[in-house]
Formats: sequence, C-alpha cells, structure tokens
Amino acid sequence: MSFRANDYQQLSLNDKLMNLTERETKALDKSWAKIFADEIFPAIDEERFSSLYSHKASRPNTPVNVIIGALIIKELFDYSDDEIVENLMLDLHLQYALHTTGYEEQPISQKML
Repeated sequence: MSFRANDYQQLSLNDKLMNLTERETKALDKSWAKIFADEIFPAIDEERFSSLYSHKASRPNTPVNVIIGALIIKELFDYSDDEIVENLMLDLHLQYALHTTGYEEQPISQKML
C-alpha cells in the first residue's frame, strides 16, 4: 500500500450527521465524541507513519488517523478487536469521533487491528 494522508474531511450528501434531529445533534455535541473529534483526532500526525508504507504506486492506505483513533478508543473503553469493529459500524459516537459518518462502509476491519 502506498501512503496517502487523510485530508478529505468534507461532509457528503449522504452523511449520517445530515439526518440528525436538533435534539440528537445537541446530545452528540455534549458527548465525549465531540471532544475526541475536535481535540484528539486532528492531533494524530499521520506523517509519522508514512515510512511504514510503500513508495511505489499502489492501492491507497486506510486513513492512519482513523486507525490510530480507533486504537485509542479501543483502549479507553477496554473494547476487544471485535467490539471496536462492531461498535464502529453501529455507534454514531464512534463514527463522529473518527470522522467516518460519511462512509458507506466503515474502514476498520478485524484483520486490520
């Protein structure tokens, strides 16, 4: 895999955040996920991990900040690999924290962890 930084943070038209009610949006903004999304996630320096990837042209990597963020959340909540993958698919808090609400399919799998 070749390294590519995750610089795509724009909301898509089918983003799950677009369909939230005002009450749901307020609850999400008061949750731990807002702090993680605003403070911790952007502080993950993807460039530090670029040497782990090939310099040859190939399939781009899964966003490193999503992988590292998921590993941090996994440790904070004492999730197993299976639990973090399953919860990322189903829990809007995790998707919001990792900036993956617009993904049709979540980018983390059990094999990746």
